[in-house]
Amino acid sequence: MAGVADSVRKSLADYELGELDFAMMHACMAVDGTSKKLFPEMRKHSHRFTRVLRENYDIIGPMGMPGINLETTRWPVIIKDIPEPDVADLIYSIHRCSHGHGDELPDGFELIREANKGTNRVTTLIEPGKVRLSDCMIFALLAIAVTCPVNENLHAPDTNFLSFNGVEFLINDLWGRREYFVSAIQTLNMPSITLNLGKLSELK
Repeated sequence: MAGVADSVRKSLADYELGELDFAMMHACMAVDGTSKKLFPEMRKHSHRFTRVLRENYDIIGPMGMPGINLETTRWPVIIKDIPEPDVADLIYSIHRCSHGHGDELPDGFELIREANKGTNRVTTLIEPGKVRLSDCMIFALLAIAVTCPVNENLHAPDTNFLSFNGVEFLINDLWGRREYFVSAIQTLNMPSITLNLGKLSELK
């Protein structure tokens, strides 16, 4: 597996080429590598990965799903033995595992291309059994990896950056600086709404 810094670099490069699936795959790998550093005693990578995401909902929310309470919202899809998954389960089981196993994404889970269109829109499309995330989620995952303190000594190409609400942050200024970054992206007064989407069986 590539190191965290390599995964970050490859994700950004793939995004610039318009390769959303590859960009998401490498973003998931960056989170994967970070989770191994944080929780080396945890043998099951699904537990490590989803724990890291849940501990970083204050990054995922503003960057990837603004206005939604990720702690309490459950999604109308069935993932393995999880009848009411949260977004950590969704990202792991659909995006991380599909790409990690060389499979195509299931229909209805393709990323929405919008991060580089010059707007501040972040869209989530929800249907029974289907949830399409914005491609902004790629950058939320990268931000989790980059700002995690265990990665403070890593380095990226000098031109690599993450952006939020029109503000650009050079990645080499962000390594390990989670507290700083979270405070920077929480300057907007956003709502925090629990989506009552019901159970999948009730929506069919």
